[in-house]
Amino acid sequence: MKMSNDMNMSNDKDMKMGGMDMSSDKNMSGMDMNMGGMKMNIHGTLPSGLPDAQNSKYKVGQEIISQATHMPGMKGAKAKIVAVYDATLYAVDFKSTDGMEMKDHKWLTRVDFTDGKDHKVGDDITIASAHMSGMKGAQGKVVEVKAGPAYAINYQPTDGSEEVTNHLYLAEDEIQPR
Repeated sequence: MKMSNDMNMSNDKDMKMGGMDMSSDKNMSGMDMNMGGMKMNIHGTLPSGLPDAQNSKYKVGQEIISQATHMPGMKGAKAKIVAVYDATLYAVDFKSTDGMEMKDHKWLTRVDFTDGKDHKVGDDITIASAHMSGMKGAQGKVVEVKAGPAYAINYQPTDGSEEVTNHLYLAEDEIQPR
């Protein structure tokens, strides 16, 4: 996920958000992780309305290593797959209802949009989910579309912070077998 105003989370070892170095701070407290002003719920809820994937490379219950860089402490984290959905994945740019510009937020699925429909790059969307504070009701634009499946995981961040449960979503190329 990349955020504007010098908020780039593309490299897990050198994450800076609004001038704050995320590589050494433990930013999870209780239920939320502070993401440069936005808080991400670290104990998510699995969605309804998405079909289970039938032929995914990785299966529910399988232990994996996350290669994703969506959040601090995610790359290289030991994880367990808790759900696999047959769903297209979307990266979006959006302006949160709190006024923060978010760039390349990964990943959402059609159930995360108010219209519940599939989209293409360039489509305007309204976000229905609340993975982060200020996300529900935010207006945005689809910037990347990726074929699924969409994986939900539980993982222990590499910085020793509290376990994250039901993180939505990882793409198959963000997973490495353990």
